[in-house]
Amino acid sequence: MKRAWCPGSIGELIQGIWEDREVLISLTIDRYSEMEAELVDTVNQNSLEDMQKLWKCKRAMEFILQEWGLDEITDKIVFRRIHSIPEGKGYASSTADIAALLAALALLMERDLREEDIARIALKIEPSDGIFFSKMCIFDHLEGTILVRFPVPRYLGVVGVELPGVLDTLSVDRRMMRNQWEKHQKDLSNAFRYAQRGLEENDLSLLGRAATLSSWIAQSFLPEPIFEKLIDICSFIGGLGVNRAHTGKVFGILFDTRVYPPKEMIQRVKETLKGERVEVFYNKVVSGGARVMNL
Repeated sequence: MKRAWCPGSIGELIQGIWEDREVLISLTIDRYSEMEAELVDTVNQNSLEDMQKLWKCKRAMEFILQEWGLDEITDKIVFRRIHSIPEGKGYASSTADIAALLAALALLMERDLREEDIARIALKIEPSDGIFFSKMCIFDHLEGTILVRFPVPRYLGVVGVELPGVLDTLSVDRRMMRNQWEKHQKDLSNAFRYAQRGLEENDLSLLGRAATLSSWIAQSFLPEPIFEKLIDICSFIGGLGVNRAHTGKVFGILFDTRVYPPKEMIQRVKETLKGERVEVFYNKVVSGGARVMNL
């Protein structure tokens, strides 16, 4: 058996239309999906049922085995999820599962697998995040094209605020989203300009401005009552800005870890959100990409 893992994200730093293409910059964090794959003689019924529950992963496995010319062993492979990321919240859990499984399968089958291969397979199933790329990037999550790559920002911390409920990516009205992005194109252009400069120069204040602008625009098609309160909290505690899952139920208050210790920021956010039905936590921004594990 072989294992691999891939980080998820806390929504997006920014998402919208840039140069006439629908793109995003994922905010990859240290939460991980871990998948295991094994070649067996016979797949038992329990394993079949478990794999069917992870139908997106099952489809991804079928696609990659077909590309490798290994269709005949599809019913000889068992996969299981060892460690999961919460689903339907905006952590890119499905994308992380698929990336980790494909990496485990590549190790099992002794095949090469590029980041672009993972992106291509994932996008056959649904619009995906850019977490399978080691660098942060402006990613066309419909066509699977990387438009610009950036270094991962240093010292960027995130206090996550997770709301109740779930939101399935496939249930989102993408036409309405696009219409709103087009309506706010001037603000989006500014947000992408801030994001590019911020990532190129590791200017965290610009990243905060970009994230907040993008989040404000998202409020027009996926409104959350708590958003304005989070903006006020961010300003009060010295945060840089507020990002969000544009198709999910999680927000992030961005801050500079050189200025404020994570424990202090978590405590201050918890105190200001007393009485709200939310989960508050800390995550570090990290490099993306699937990694294999030799057992």
